[in-house]
Amino acid sequence: MARLPCDIPIEAAAEHGEVILDGPDGLAASLTPEAARRSAKTMVKAAETAERNPDAETP
Repeated sequence: MARLPCDIPIEAAAEHGEVILDGPDGLAASLTPEAARRSAKTMVKAAETAERNPDAETP
């Protein structure tokens, strides 16, 4: 069974030069500032695509 998309946002914090992500269902990650910045850009782009065209699939 496919899981429904989550509507709880991921929290981000800066700790000791890293970006710490904390989210639902145990999601946790530690990224460099550059990786966090690039991830944020791709997430915004994907969110905009999903809103514009719900049937779109991007790599």
